[in-house]
Amino acid sequence: MEICTECGKKEVFLDGLCKKCYLNKNPLLISFKPVKILVCFFCRKYFSKGKWTRFRKLEDVIKDIVQKRLVFNDDARINSFKIRPVIPKYREGPNVKVNIETEITVFGTYPGKKRPVKEEYALSVKVIFILCPRCSRHKSGYFEGILQLRDVDDEVIDYAVDEARKQNQRGIFITKKLKVRNGFDIYLTKRGYIHELARELLNKFGGEIKASKKLFSRDKLRSRDIYRINVLFRQSKFRKGDILNIDGELFKVKNIDKNITIINIKTGKKTSIMPKHLKIRAAEEVKETIVSLVFPHVEILHPETFQSVKPENIKNRKFKVNQKVRVVVSDGKLWLVD
Repeated sequence: MEICTECGKKEVFLDGLCKKCYLNKNPLLISFKPVKILVCFFCRKYFSKGKWTRFRKLEDVIKDIVQKRLVFNDDARINSFKIRPVIPKYREGPNVKVNIETEITVFGTYPGKKRPVKEEYALSVKVIFILCPRCSRHKSGYFEGILQLRDVDDEVIDYAVDEARKQNQRGIFITKKLKVRNGFDIYLTKRGYIHELARELLNKFGGEIKASKKLFSRDKLRSRDIYRINVLFRQSKFRKGDILNIDGELFKVKNIDKNITIINIKTGKKTSIMPKHLKIRAAEEVKETIVSLVFPHVEILHPETFQSVKPENIKNRKFKVNQKVRVVVSDGKLWLVD
């Protein structure tokens, strides 16, 4: 009868040792590195391998990191293993530390043995809640520039704020919104995005943008100056689709930047104007009505007199009776604007 050379038990598992003695010297899991996880409590990201990564469940983060720290016995074949974090109730906040016991169950087979061995371990994982560098900038009031909104309506302000808040996942934040004369100043944490947002406002609402920069500090490590920028957006008096009356003729606004691209409603000709050099008044408001007749010619129901009249600018277009159309009434005449 074989006897364990370690404890004298009348049993031998491998290498002259009983199962207990052998597993004590040759465990399936031979080592694991201590686990400390940094988590940003504001943006829900964790730090690993030099970068911050977004996560949904803290349990999944623990499993992923612990798995990468495990070192198994090369002399055994690892059949499977399970990682089960036991997460207590906790609150998230600056410098909050949570110790999480993580149960590890390993199944493995040793040389010459058919039946797998099951071993259980307990690993302590420390989770520390902090602010990542990006969120720290946000909370500290850090900003790289200001979007200056001037002579704008509430829709422009709401749009700018909503679009900026959608960028939080990119590490872009509004650190302050300040009401000033004729508008608002929006303080943002990313210079490049200020230009991007200003161009969006220009394309959507029309107007003009102007940029300037101011020396903020000096990066001694990179030997370069650091600037904060101001980007001014001033809204146009007109919008895309507006009808302008210029010297008695009607034009539809096609595009707006520094100049206004317009289309002559009568001729269809496109041109560009500088509004500050012209006396422009808005035409009558655009109104919706219906097509009242299509044969022998097209007629539209006048939105004011409710009479069936022929519009001034029919151009080989096909219509159906009761079709909705948009029109402008100017000097008693009816013009299609669609």
